[in-house]
Amino acid sequence: MKLSDLINTPVVSAGTDHAIGRVSDIAIRAGQTELEYVLVNLSVTGGNDPVAFTADTLDLGASEIECAFSQQQLDHLRQRKEDEDPLAVDIEGLPPLVVGPFGNAIAPVVMGAVLNDALRQRPQPTPPGSSFRWFTKLLGNPAFDATGELGRFKDIEFDPDTKALRFLLIDGRPDILSVPFAELRNIPDDEHYIVLSRSSDPLHPV
Repeated sequence: MKLSDLINTPVVSAGTDHAIGRVSDIAIRAGQTELEYVLVNLSVTGGNDPVAFTADTLDLGASEIECAFSQQQLDHLRQRKEDEDPLAVDIEGLPPLVVGPFGNAIAPVVMGAVLNDALRQRPQPTPPGSSFRWFTKLLGNPAFDATGELGRFKDIEFDPDTKALRFLLIDGRPDILSVPFAELRNIPDDEHYIVLSRSSDPLHPV
């Protein structure tokens, strides 16, 4: 399965076919081969209400994604005030909520500031000390290794059951190159390109 298949996929609440929103993006980072965060737009009226879910709270499918929480649980999490729970976030004036395992609402600062206020307008985190990047923003960017430019970043193959990111797909025209995801070494802060390296490459970190 490809990460692009998840974009715009409806998300339903646990045990129902009731759509609570759609996937709008996926967070990835160099050196992390397991899917960690999925950004879901919880607005069903065409607005922008982004909430990040940890991947272990979602059952990923090609036609729909099931969330581990009921609609009532989600509503409760999002209505709690910061003084009720030190890990809760009031989404009216703060960065979007991150829903983690066991129904905990985790403030972005607690998890390394994966998200920030920019998410309220456009999924584009600039977390300090973190290398998380948004998948859709990287699409079409050039990919380099020690030999030079390989082509353009096209997609990522992953296992929906284990949530393991397996291969980067690079459009090398006319061929599509398949590179192990573990060889993604770096995504610079400006996010205009990605860097790949193998163990024999001089770019490989030591």
